Amino acid sequence: MRRGGFSLIETLIGTALMLVVFVSIFGVFNMGIKIVGKSKAKAGAIALATERMELIRNLPYKDVGTAGGLVPGNIPQTESIVLNGINYTRSVFVQYVDDPKDGLDANDENGVTADYKIARVEVNWPGAASPVIFVSNIIPKGIETVAGGGTLKLNVFDASALPVASAQVHIENPNTDPPVSTDVFTNSQGKLIFPGVATSSGYEITVTKDGYSAAQTYGADSYNVNPDPGHLTILEGKTTEASFVIDKLSVKTIRTWKPVGGFTWYDYFDDWNKVSTSSNISISGGRAALAEQATSSYFSSGFLMSLDLGGISNLVNWGEFSWNDNEPASTTIKYQVMHYQGSGLEPVPDSDLPGNEAGFENSPIDLTGLSTSTYPTLRLMADFSTDNTSSTPALLDWKITWNAGPDPLPNIPFHMRGEKTIGTDASGDAIYKYSKDLSTGAGGQLGINNLEFDVYNISIDGISTGYDISESCPFQPVNILPDTTNTTDLYLVPHADNTLLVGVETGSGGMLEDANVRLYKTGYNESKTASACGQAFFTPLSSGSYSMEVSKNGYETSTSTLSISGQKTLEVILNEL
Repeated sequence: MRRGGFSLIETLIGTALMLVVFVSIFGVFNMGIKIVGKSKAKAGAIALATERMELIRNLPYKDVGTAGGLVPGNIPQTESIVLNGINYTRSVFVQYVDDPKDGLDANDENGVTADYKIARVEVNWPGAASPVIFVSNIIPKGIETVAGGGTLKLNVFDASALPVASAQVHIENPNTDPPVSTDVFTNSQGKLIFPGVATSSGYEITVTKDGYSAAQTYGADSYNVNPDPGHLTILEGKTTEASFVIDKLSVKTIRTWKPVGGFTWYDYFDDWNKVSTSSNISISGGRAALAEQATSSYFSSGFLMSLDLGGISNLVNWGEFSWNDNEPASTTIKYQVMHYQGSGLEPVPDSDLPGNEAGFENSPIDLTGLSTSTYPTLRLMADFSTDNTSSTPALLDWKITWNAGPDPLPNIPFHMRGEKTIGTDASGDAIYKYSKDLSTGAGGQLGINNLEFDVYNISIDGISTGYDISESCPFQPVNILPDTTNTTDLYLVPHADNTLLVGVETGSGGMLEDANVRLYKTGYNESKTASACGQAFFTPLSSGSYSMEVSKNGYETSTSTLSISGQKTLEVILNEL
């Protein structure tokens, strides 16, 4: 007989179904609350916009204007209002309009370009999908008129001379009564036109846009005596027009390096410090030789091996292995270059270093053909032997060379300057828009964000830093285009009083690798091959007059005379034949 009630499974299923129903109902309820909230917020915004627009429409025509606006009045440009617990921002903009029906600008039939006013009220609030905006034309009752007004026209372009829409333009003038301080935005053609602007000098213009460089006018002061562009002046019945160029910002990284250089490892056998392992060898008096046995005779054979050589991340190439030894009759020393293969040491195979497996007897040995990735670490090995145990060969010294680099040079001060100017000082010297003293960090590099498009040059004070620029990749000055990421590598060498850095370019502007650069005068004649960055560096030099010849197969040869004093940089262009 079944008893009344529910089983545990039935109870769980019923509870789950009820949860689904209640969650759904709660979701719908929550959505409804949000919709009501948004409707309430928008209704409040409409009420605030309507209130302000009705006030504007009921004002006398002459009083329709904003405090600090180009059309003056007492209406606040921006105000914060709390209504029904919601924080609103209400903005008002008033502008004169030149109606094309009676002619524009100088072609206006009655000479008054301020035909009527347009008022714009915008109300915004947190979380709004879009603001509430009311716009209304405010028409004078009689013939349009504006006392003492002129027209201000502003154009905003990018580096390609294309219009920049929605650029923010701040206009300020403390000389007007009342003072002007307003922010407006360019239209889709990158333009702003303001008829009826109060006549005055000293209109300060600043143009900005998120992610873009800025442009502005400048006032005259004791430093910038002749600003360019200077603040604007509005004349009665005249049009004042100005153009500004802004564009997307770029990023530049400057890195300072010690150039690729030559390194030499050697052992003069004054001690055992540079020997990793040996057998039947003695070291004494600056020589390594077969050791003596108890019978006062030498061992018939033995070997010694150097420490590990190389093993650095910036190894460029191996150079030369050489030695000095003494081999009496019936004695020999054979030399091998060893490398790690698996868990042990083996001779570099003859396929990569011919003759190495049998051992070398004649110095020096060219190692430049060895791959640094295959052979990042080497050891030197010497096998001693004698057929006459009363005589021993002796190794007096050995060495190996390689090239490595570049290595970062940290904390190097430098000066970077653009070519754009903003005026001249009392001496007539240019004042540059970008001119800064900077420094690379502990890692030997500095990243500069938000850099304006311009042509930049970097210089280093050799006296204070102790370094001169021996190569700059790319060659300076460097043209930084908008919205780009750039890196300049500076290779620095010890400072000298007089140096010459030559950049060799093609007629199309590319750097010319492997060109021959010869610098000469009486008592001096040196030739260098241009690097991968198309540059050749001469240091140290004496000051004075030099002749220079730059040549490369397939190009016209350039000859010139130049005077060198201090650190000189020269650009040479070779045209193709």
